[in-house]
Amino acid sequence: MTTWKERHDEAVRKQAAAQLAYQEATDERALALIAGVEELGTQSAVARELGVKTPSVNQAIRAYQKKTESTE
Repeated sequence: MTTWKERHDEAVRKQAAAQLAYQEATDERALALIAGVEELGTQSAVARELGVKTPSVNQAIRAYQKKTESTE
């Protein structure tokens, strides 16, 4: 049987792993959107193709660009 502290620590490890996986997926999505813009020409065209609103495409790309600019 595990102690409450061991269960807590395991939950914290799982949360950290989930956060990392989420961030990796967010980056992969942004890169796919950027590739879509390169292929289709505009963020609006990408949004139409995906059936989403243009601001969601723009926000994802901007967030990724801001993140990568700050790590260079």
